[in-house]
Amino acid sequence: MWDAETYDLVSSIQEAWGRKVINWRVWQGNENVMDAGCGTGRLTKVLAQKVPAGMVYGVDIDRNMIEVAARNLKDIGNVMLIESDISSAKLPAKVDVIFSNAAIHWIQDHQGLFENFWQLLGSNGEIMIQCGGHGNLGNIISILDGIRHRDEFKRFFTGWQESWYFANPEETSRLLQDIGFKDIEAYLTEDSATLGNRNSFALFAKTVVMKPYLARLPDQELKDKFLESFLNEIESNHKSRCWVMDYVRLNIRAKK
Repeated sequence: MWDAETYDLVSSIQEAWGRKVINWRVWQGNENVMDAGCGTGRLTKVLAQKVPAGMVYGVDIDRNMIEVAARNLKDIGNVMLIESDISSAKLPAKVDVIFSNAAIHWIQDHQGLFENFWQLLGSNGEIMIQCGGHGNLGNIISILDGIRHRDEFKRFFTGWQESWYFANPEETSRLLQDIGFKDIEAYLTEDSATLGNRNSFALFAKTVVMKPYLARLPDQELKDKFLESFLNEIESNHKSRCWVMDYVRLNIRAKK
């Protein structure tokens, strides 16, 4: 489960990305939309404002996220929240747009995901997605993997498998084409986010980036030690760009 309360506080980076994706489209105002992986609803609210005569279905597998989203969106009339895996979600109606931001890289089976999206879209429906792409957070992950192999931690990472799938544009385009999508665009963009200081970097890192690593550790003392080791590595090796997250975003747009 996610620490949704903290995620809601630190996710301005993801919100900024998502607002750009929302602006890919000229909205008519009456569309039905799925926010796939809606998190705490920050972008669900933006979508609801874009479609005052439509409906937004905010879908997330994490109950904590849904609970915080429900609180954040309690005064928004054209939103329905659904606790579900977006790869198998069912909606009350077909949608015109499936929007997803910073979510689908947490899903390994992109074929199954996109096949479900195809079923959820109405005729001429559109997907508008941004997620982590090939090479995303390469330096950060390299440091984290080095720490997990240290003698004090490695026994907790037996059988470790990455929780994310950072796809490349070529395989994504092939998948979408095989399913039947058209007007496919898939491309990478590099981005970065600078956190103000060690504390804000630590809060963001442990809430989002390090979540799968810290989940393997059995007590708070070990979690704190792992985090401190990571921060020390960042500080000692990257003095000129200490508190920077280097991202690679995979941008996906296609029509049914």
